[in-house]
Amino acid sequence: MPPSRKRGCTMGKCCEARRCTCTIVAGPGITIDGSGSTTDPTVISSEAGQPTELGVTDSATVDLTLTGGGGTPYNLTAAVILDPAPPGGGDQLLQSGPDGLYLECEQVRGCISAGDGAAYDPATGVVEARPSTDAGNALSIGTDGGLLVPPGGAAEPLGVGCGLQGEGTADAPLAAFPIAGEQPWADDWDCDAAANSTLKCDPGTGALWTPPEHTSASVTIQQNHPLGTPTLGPTGGFVIVDNSAWAEGRYAADSLSTCRGLSFSTQFTGHLEATWTAGSVFDIAYVVQINGGALAARLMHSRLQAGGVAGHERWTFATAQAVVLPPHTGYSVRVYPAINVVSGSVTLAQWITDTHLFAITT
Repeated sequence: MPPSRKRGCTMGKCCEARRCTCTIVAGPGITIDGSGSTTDPTVISSEAGQPTELGVTDSATVDLTLTGGGGTPYNLTAAVILDPAPPGGGDQLLQSGPDGLYLECEQVRGCISAGDGAAYDPATGVVEARPSTDAGNALSIGTDGGLLVPPGGAAEPLGVGCGLQGEGTADAPLAAFPIAGEQPWADDWDCDAAANSTLKCDPGTGALWTPPEHTSASVTIQQNHPLGTPTLGPTGGFVIVDNSAWAEGRYAADSLSTCRGLSFSTQFTGHLEATWTAGSVFDIAYVVQINGGALAARLMHSRLQAGGVAGHERWTFATAQAVVLPPHTGYSVRVYPAINVVSGSVTLAQWITDTHLFAITT
């Protein structure tokens, strides 16, 4: 027996039947008209909406271009916008190539410069730290490539010179080394320290200084003048007994100090043994010559009244010369034994001169 066949009903047959199970529902965009009868067939249709025109809007960085339409496919293209004059006043480095936007390292290197503490090589683009080359700088590059200041602030232990103490650390700062320790100025002086202290600093070298040391010198020389035993009658004034018999006090420039001036004094003490005849009147003197200049007699001893008896005596007398000399200045004082016989005659048995020199820096 052949398999049974089930006839399907047509739209008309189904809908004309009393019991019709065919239900047609319109979906989105679909319209259905008619009852599905022979005289009123069912019509299923759809309608396209009103077409919308495609438009484009450029931005500050993109330039859009739209072509097509009217049956021709649309084609939308975009081009990047590069500012030819950047607001900062520099050059535009960003470029547009066939494969897109690009910016190369070579273009950027010329825009970089090194400030304080940095070094920059525009050929390689390498930026690195630049420690100062000034003497005493302890900053260096460590083994890991970082900046390094060794403990204590110096690559080597701090060398402490004469007159200083300490290690240059917070616990032991570098300081002057006064042998007697610290002491306020006012403990010894009641004047202004800034105006009267002699410790100063040379701004050209940074070195501390005080005035040169004071020095002094003294000497005593005794000379027995080789006069022989001359006998002199009336001389008509003072005469030098012997031009070769003299004593001198001399200071050679810079021999005691090359910086300071000095006070220089000379004292000549004479010891004279003389014999004279009855009725003699006479004066004893030293003729003084300073720095090779004029001669001047300085009276030392006199016998003023003629006596009826001859005499024989020894006398001691002295004369002095003092001066304050500026630096680099020499000085000379020379004395000659001299006598003025008014009456009678005088024999000089012996003339000794003690020369006392004393010099002290000012």
